[in-house]
Amino acid sequence: MISDEAYRELEEAVGAENVSREPAVLEGYAWQPFLNDDPALWIRRPVAVVLPSTTEEVQAVVRACNRHGLKFKALSTGWGAASGPTSEGVVQLDMRRMDRILEIDERNMIAVVEPYVSGAQLQAEAMKLGLNTHIIGAGPSCSPLASATSMSGVGHDCIYMAYSARNVLGVEWVLPDGEVLRLGTLGSGLGWYNGDGPGPSLRGIMRGALGALSGLGVFTKCAVKLYNWPGPPSLEAEGLILDSRVEVPENIRFYMAFFPGPGEFADAMYKIGEAEIGYAAVRIAPVAYTALVMPHSGMGILETKALRSILADTLAYPLTFVLAGDSLEETEYQEAALKRIVLDHGGFMLEVNKMGPLAAFMPLNFLRVSIIPLAFRPGGIFGTCLDGNEALDLQMKWVDAIAAAKQEFFARGAFMEDGGNNPYFVPYENNTWAHCEVLYAYSVDSKESLDSLNPMEFSSTLNAIRLCMTPLSAFIAPVRKALSPLAGNFNQWQRRISAAFDPRETADKGFYTEEGEFAWERIDPAKRRELEELSEKLRWTEEGPPG
Repeated sequence: MISDEAYRELEEAVGAENVSREPAVLEGYAWQPFLNDDPALWIRRPVAVVLPSTTEEVQAVVRACNRHGLKFKALSTGWGAASGPTSEGVVQLDMRRMDRILEIDERNMIAVVEPYVSGAQLQAEAMKLGLNTHIIGAGPSCSPLASATSMSGVGHDCIYMAYSARNVLGVEWVLPDGEVLRLGTLGSGLGWYNGDGPGPSLRGIMRGALGALSGLGVFTKCAVKLYNWPGPPSLEAEGLILDSRVEVPENIRFYMAFFPGPGEFADAMYKIGEAEIGYAAVRIAPVAYTALVMPHSGMGILETKALRSILADTLAYPLTFVLAGDSLEETEYQEAALKRIVLDHGGFMLEVNKMGPLAAFMPLNFLRVSIIPLAFRPGGIFGTCLDGNEALDLQMKWVDAIAAAKQEFFARGAFMEDGGNNPYFVPYENNTWAHCEVLYAYSVDSKESLDSLNPMEFSSTLNAIRLCMTPLSAFIAPVRKALSPLAGNFNQWQRRISAAFDPRETADKGFYTEEGEFAWERIDPAKRRELEELSEKLRWTEEGPPG
């Protein structure tokens, strides 16, 4: 409940028409199914929702929360349970009224945006100027500001445009006490162009590897890097997702390459990095495309032994690759280099540009990441094993380990069969390292599925620890508790940072510092013992890392 006095202050902050405590409105914000293992699909309901339109209004809301013992949680474009409250007494800040592109600096290749600007919105404006923006794998509807300041932020284009943590520049940040902090050159009154000075640089505290998911305040403006776009000022598209069509200019080429095994795939990726070619690259198994386009009949293919052997085994190490050059000659050079690398590593290539309907469908998926809604089709919802950014060879081992771990869940019908080795794998910059997620489709109508979510998170964590990796799923409370003592006691530092920036505990920090337990009754006792043994062996102490 929220007191009448506190509610009046929220009305004064943003206007009566932009705040609500109506139960039906609040229930709408509590429906966040993604990454939520509650069969009813509801998370905690906020006590009120406010829609600020300026930084000053955000400050006023945060200060009102401080005065009345409430918490706050900011939501921009939103993607699942991590966008909502984790405790009682939380005011949800819905940032949808702050949706302006404030500036595009063409010469310095910078855009300044508010929280509700979407990737597609910024990309459309940037392309008019021969520029482009990084769009995360969660899709073009997501907020570049949110992924740059508060969450992971990887996508198909990382080979060319890096990822969100690399792209954030100047930042305007409302702290948990309502004060405003401006980072980088912005903090010195010198504009947005640098996030690390002259002026305060707190990139590591602001977002670290993953971000605080509003656990340290509210980001109201930020600048992000833009990149070269060698294509037309706009992509004139027809249709919607599966029936979409777009004309692809000659200087942009799409390929699918297939390698005989993990070693050849990894070695080819290193060579591609050395050659400095590519505009987008992603490893997604062919069986995943089948599941997205034909979620039910397509999965039946895996029941046919010969077809399963082709899709899940022979074609298990694919690479979908986009080339883009400022001239036809540059594109042809990149094309020749790619073909030579693929052939030298035992692979073969398909030119998507010449594959009929697929040629029209693929460009929008890889330049705007438009296919993401289809990921919900096979099971109605999906989960993902999130790992950390790691060396490419280590990522290959982790993918194989998770593929093996998924087999027990397929066997009892908890997850939809997808061949197992089904990662979303994107290389970074020079291809020596990468981001990787392994997806699994399940049903919220199945108790077996829901009971398997915690064991799957546990298996993912255990396999990461076996390989000395720190998965990005550390924003999940049980994973954070298990990993922190093995990785420099990072959550102790996060708690100290939280206490310094938010002594009154006004920010909802459930996805930032809270720790929890796995559902141990659902975990294989032998695997639990293995985790305990590894934890004892790898645990950090006050004196430092394990010997």
